[in-house]
Amino acid sequence: MNFWKETADIFKETGTHFRTGVSYMLPILLIGGVVGSLAVLGGGEYIEGSIWKVFKDVGAIGLTYFVPIMAAYTAYSICDTPGIAPGFIIGILAQQIDTGYLGALLGGILVGYVTYMLMKIELPDIIQSTWGFLAPVVSTLIVVVFMVYFLGPPISWLMGIISSFLSNLGEEGSAVMGAVMGFLGGIDYGGPFSKTQSTFATAVMDIDLYVPLGICGSIVIIPPLGMCLATFLKPKLYTKVERNYAKSSWIYSIVGGFTEIVIPLAVGDLVRVTIATALGCTIGGTIAGIFLLELSTPVLGIAQWFFYNKPLIFVICVVVGSVVTALTANLLKSVSKRDISALDAADAELEEF
Repeated sequence: MNFWKETADIFKETGTHFRTGVSYMLPILLIGGVVGSLAVLGGGEYIEGSIWKVFKDVGAIGLTYFVPIMAAYTAYSICDTPGIAPGFIIGILAQQIDTGYLGALLGGILVGYVTYMLMKIELPDIIQSTWGFLAPVVSTLIVVVFMVYFLGPPISWLMGIISSFLSNLGEEGSAVMGAVMGFLGGIDYGGPFSKTQSTFATAVMDIDLYVPLGICGSIVIIPPLGMCLATFLKPKLYTKVERNYAKSSWIYSIVGGFTEIVIPLAVGDLVRVTIATALGCTIGGTIAGIFLLELSTPVLGIAQWFFYNKPLIFVICVVVGSVVTALTANLLKSVSKRDISALDAADAELEEF
């Protein structure tokens, strides 16, 4: 085995591995998003045994387990079946230590790589016969240690600093608060940075401070709506899979208000899309902060529309943020060397497989 060549080949195809993970997690995310959006029609009254409570629970399952499914099949793309179980476990761990979908993608790549390399080791026959079962266990342990002790602590430390910073701004610094919260909400789509600003927004409701929640509510649907708009404005910059996904995502982006909906449109071009959504959310959040937009109850989707003190400002934040996201994404993609034809061909091969 040529160690360096094998390693280079694996990481050179990182985009393919990500797209494989996304192709398998899409149905999970769609089910979670659509059913969760239906639950919003219940008006927030999730009485035990009611159909709205059932819809809410099913939606939560989809929006929870799409992350480990994505990690599992990212690892599968690298080392085939032996990578599925380690990837799934690492994906769940990524959620538990609050590293979000980015941590799950990184963990999926790492555990797939480690499993692949371990499976290549030549051992005595008596050990080789069971090595196919043991190698995934060993690779899981190795990547778990990395995730928990090397990736998790610096993220937790940074989250503490950000939370303290937001707490010290107060309502007087609402424009700055809006910009910071918007930026955090636009970079990891339900991950640790997003959760830090949303947790802060919910916590300060106890002291009758509702502007942070208004900022949070105004930015949450900007990433998915902005990227759906981007595919509509410049469809040639996107793959067939991305365009089809965007067409089906408009409604439940609005109805459910789940930022995670944007992830399939982000992972294929992570840096450019993240820059676009971060900029759009930062501007949307800043507008919300300047005009002291308040949201009086922590709900998402259509239900939240009725609890803003300034509904028109909410609409302006969403529209401006989404347009900025769309235009920025398309500008960045138009100057990139992204080969859409090649990506479409690769996606077609995945579907045939």
